[in-house]
Amino acid sequence: MPWNLWHFFYIKFYQSKAYYIRKRMRNMQEDKSGKVQFISLEHLAEKKRNSREELLFQSIRKLEPVYWSGVRMAEDCLYGAFSFHEGQNPDGRASIAAFLLGKEGFILAVLEDEGGIFPRKELSGMENHDAGGTAMEDTLEKLFERLLERGQQKTEKMEQYLIEMEHEIVSGRISRNRNQNIFECKRTLTVWKNDYGRFLNVVEGINGLEQKKNEGKGQVLTEESACFFRVYENKLKRLTEETQFLYEELVHIREALDAALSYEQNRIMKVFTTVTTIFMPLSLIAGWYGMNFTGMPELGWKYGYAFAGGLSILVILACIWFFKKKKLF
Repeated sequence: MPWNLWHFFYIKFYQSKAYYIRKRMRNMQEDKSGKVQFISLEHLAEKKRNSREELLFQSIRKLEPVYWSGVRMAEDCLYGAFSFHEGQNPDGRASIAAFLLGKEGFILAVLEDEGGIFPRKELSGMENHDAGGTAMEDTLEKLFERLLERGQQKTEKMEQYLIEMEHEIVSGRISRNRNQNIFECKRTLTVWKNDYGRFLNVVEGINGLEQKKNEGKGQVLTEESACFFRVYENKLKRLTEETQFLYEELVHIREALDAALSYEQNRIMKVFTTVTTIFMPLSLIAGWYGMNFTGMPELGWKYGYAFAGGLSILVILACIWFFKKKKLF
């Protein structure tokens, strides 16, 4: 076989081999992009970390997510932290997580999860998804929709509770513990409002930093991820507005309770005033006939005592008729 022909096949062989190598490397890079990973802080600290995991680990140590929530920008990714409370205690944070977000994927490091927001059984089915289409966006949607659904359920229960409380107050069934219940609801709504507000700031920060990056002809998120966060920002705004509405409704319930208590107090004072007014003429009669002057004609009269008692009864009946006619009771 001529040398030129051997040389031709030799070049074609290595060109095809290089083509398949490049294609395989490109597929591997695509498989690594859009990866979603959920991990605990203990596992992240113990495992051998890659560059992105090391950046997340260092940001956790730097930002102290237990006391801070927000989002910041690195060279090719966004990182931040958020937290949610459980119950009414604003000092105890039940669920705390830090995240790293970029084109290469999403890493969520769970620091604490006493509230059960990130259950391992459900999140284990979401882990390590590759970027087949919108896999990362689907996983983020499951995670964020869980947070949103949790908030909606809590606000719906609180709304129903406030409606029942207002109905009892309007119906006149006022409990002694109602002020304490209103205070507890106010404290709970304050915690929710702060949590959703801070989480909304995180999502708004992601959208704002991404827009700022785009203006500089750069991009951190994929178009699908950026669209998802814009949609979720609107949902969070509606949730925070609903929480604020419940907080304002609680103020109206407190005003209704104060009005009901004032009305009840006025009613009691009205009864006392009526009774006092009825017995004032009786006090006058008792004082008049208690003087015992010798010149009093009823003093030596056989029916004087019965006359004084009948006069007192007549005065009471007259007062009752007068008050009923004036609708004073």
